[in-house]
Amino acid sequence: MYSVMVVDDIASMADQLAELITLRTGLRALPCNTPEAAISAVQEHPIRVVLLDQRMPARSGTELYSEIRRVAPDVKAIMVTGEANSSEVGQALTLGFSDYVEKGEVAKLPDVVLKWYCQYEVEAASAAASRDLEVLEAGRRRFLFFGDRIQYRLAALQVLHDAHVIPDSWSTVQQINAGQERKHTYSVSVKDTFIVEDSRQYATKAKGGLAGELSRNVKLSASIESAVTRAVKRVRTSETVATETEEVTYRLPEETSEPSVNYVKSRHIQCAPAYRRLRLVVEKSCTCCDQWSLEPLIVLSFGGVYATQQVDYYRDGTSATISTGLIRPPG
Repeated sequence: MYSVMVVDDIASMADQLAELITLRTGLRALPCNTPEAAISAVQEHPIRVVLLDQRMPARSGTELYSEIRRVAPDVKAIMVTGEANSSEVGQALTLGFSDYVEKGEVAKLPDVVLKWYCQYEVEAASAAASRDLEVLEAGRRRFLFFGDRIQYRLAALQVLHDAHVIPDSWSTVQQINAGQERKHTYSVSVKDTFIVEDSRQYATKAKGGLAGELSRNVKLSASIESAVTRAVKRVRTSETVATETEEVTYRLPEETSEPSVNYVKSRHIQCAPAYRRLRLVVEKSCTCCDQWSLEPLIVLSFGGVYATQQVDYYRDGTSATISTGLIRPPG
């Protein structure tokens, strides 16, 4: 299912923008180059954010947005324009467009899309629960009985990848050279069970300091981790050490003096923790002055699964990597 839609009458442009958004945000973006395809997409997919080219031959971006809102009234719209004048931009914002980006500044599109996607999710969660979101942490500033009351809530959660591997986390658990035969029993351990990979703040009424406070507030981090664990229904341990009972035998052919044969000199069997990669949206609000901001976080939560691969190093200096799947050691 797609949550973002890009509409441009030039199909190649729609494809490129959709690919950029997907790569940079992890949100699936659907390219469309006709109004009919755009309307059908909104009917078939849970579109949260739509990017509309203003100058299109069949319908302008503002005209198409009016039609889309009849199907999805809460969708966030971003005008993408290279030629629209100030009056057209003003008209778009008056009609309910959330933002606009010039085509010469497409590099900023992923951030703008993510900002309004988070805004959509928070508004939807607030409407569904009458702002009764799960409180992760609450406290007061300045004085005990007076001053701002700050609350953090988990507003939204999205699974981006079920088996994400940090590139630098691969470790060799077995090495076998040409002509050798070895048996291996997997023995793996991990301590990194919850990692905040990236964060960026979007203020809705006033800027706050959530990014800094998150890094300093250990209690809040623990509350977020606990909420994520409940949300994905995973049992988490601070450290996992387990041994696979089934032995695997590896054997490589003998070295040869024949110069035309490019044989495998060494094979490395590698293992790495496979994390569930999640996007969270944490809402920070002040009940005293009614100011609030959004903090989208990319987090990695470990669930006891490991990725395996073999890396073959050849005689000519080249190498080849082959994925050998996922394992879940018992214990």
